[in-house]
Amino acid sequence: MNTTALRTGLALAALASFALVAFADVTCGFAAITSEGARRVAIERAPRAVPDIELVDSHAQRVRFADLRDAAGRVLLVSLVYTQCETICRTTASGQAWLQRELRHRGLGERVHLVTLSFDPARDTPAALRAYARGQRADASLWTFATVADPAQLDALLRTFGIVVLRDEFGGYTHNAALFRLDAQGRIDRVYDVDRPNLALADLLRD
Repeated sequence: MNTTALRTGLALAALASFALVAFADVTCGFAAITSEGARRVAIERAPRAVPDIELVDSHAQRVRFADLRDAAGRVLLVSLVYTQCETICRTTASGQAWLQRELRHRGLGERVHLVTLSFDPARDTPAALRAYARGQRADASLWTFATVADPAQLDALLRTFGIVVLRDEFGGYTHNAALFRLDAQGRIDRVYDVDRPNLALADLLRD
């Protein structure tokens, strides 16, 4: 092999090694190969604190995440939706309805509480949230529906949960979605796909 070829080979090997290291870094040590997956792994490794933003629920009561966890330090399973959504929010709601049945069946209501947060406070008034809750056959002792009490706090809430919301041409929103677990300290420590609530339940049973 001549000197030029050798140098080329070494340069390519060095470049490949650099790319491998960079890929390992952005995928959290190969644990995730998408930005969403990397975010989930990062949260599991370093749970994210959630600001105790004031909310207004479907009964027009002011509440905070700390109130929903209560003195017993319940785990919260939180989703973010808007009630007029005809697409992914339906999957989200179906998953939480399934979790409600499982929590009731397994007697986990003292340990876990479901929370659905609307990011459309202008339209999702307490009355709208109440109607939505009825449509899901929600049990208020197990499942709370709420939105931000102060719309100025909405951006902070969305940033914390990593939810991106864009208005669409039909008066609705395009957005991502996930099911978030908040631990007894009020930190996001797990993130699940909305169509895999069984994984959230499995973790609860294992923990």
